[in-house]
Amino acid sequence: MRWSSPVRKALCVATLAACGLLLQACSAVKLTYNKVQHLAYWQLNSYLDLSEAQTERVRDELGDLHRWHRDTMLPRHAELLQTVQLQLPSAISPDQACHTYDAVRTQIDKVVAQAEPKLVWLAAQLTDAQTRNLQKKQASSNADWKKEWVDVTPDQLRELRFKQLLSRAETFYGALDEVQKAALRDFIARSSFDPQRTYAERLRRQKDLVQVLHKIAEDRANTEQARTLLRGYIARFNTSPDAAYQRYAQMLVQEGCEGFSRVHNAMTTAQRLKAVQSVKGYQQDFLVLAAQ
Repeated sequence: MRWSSPVRKALCVATLAACGLLLQACSAVKLTYNKVQHLAYWQLNSYLDLSEAQTERVRDELGDLHRWHRDTMLPRHAELLQTVQLQLPSAISPDQACHTYDAVRTQIDKVVAQAEPKLVWLAAQLTDAQTRNLQKKQASSNADWKKEWVDVTPDQLRELRFKQLLSRAETFYGALDEVQKAALRDFIARSSFDPQRTYAERLRRQKDLVQVLHKIAEDRANTEQARTLLRGYIARFNTSPDAAYQRYAQMLVQEGCEGFSRVHNAMTTAQRLKAVQSVKGYQQDFLVLAAQ
């Protein structure tokens, strides 16, 4: 989905769960959403080792953000899923798939924008020790990511991606037949995904975040400067200053839209209707949660 590790993850837990991107059963989404405030705090604390004073404020801020998300964003997620339900019974073009992807990204960006004042305050409160703790956690996370995605053979990488994508597809469509699995493998074989390039951008984002936090620490009372610095970081996170990486990232998005279209269009009528019911379950859950 990612600030790179702790803050963006913490902010997006609710939106990702609500959009169904975690691909869990509907009851699990309900459970996750009702606990999202605590999950987000745990995510932040694991990276930043928050003090008692920071913990009290952060918990309050996350509570406010969660209530806003429930009231404002859950109905929008439900509207988006209603649109998706109407599309699923028919063939879906790459452009339609990308339109849905853009809509999800827009909703996530709204969560980040709502959280901005809270993030500005937190960034100005972080001590040098907490920034060092962040770096240590980043290094540990990077080692795990590299082991899983970089330090493998091409065949192992393709098989890993196939298993992940197959699991996600079968969650919605049910069991895939051999022809459908072949379409999935063909998408992976044609993919431009390059773990080394993705890993390099991951490191750039993390270094960028630490530099921003150090800059904010030089003048903690300058709220406007902190806001400007954080906005700049978010912009660079979303659009890399590396033009070559920008082209690579856009290529992956386009390939993903085309791949989804190809796999979806290989599904039977019964499989598509199963997907409709899965998405409808999410939509109903979000409406129930929004009314609580």
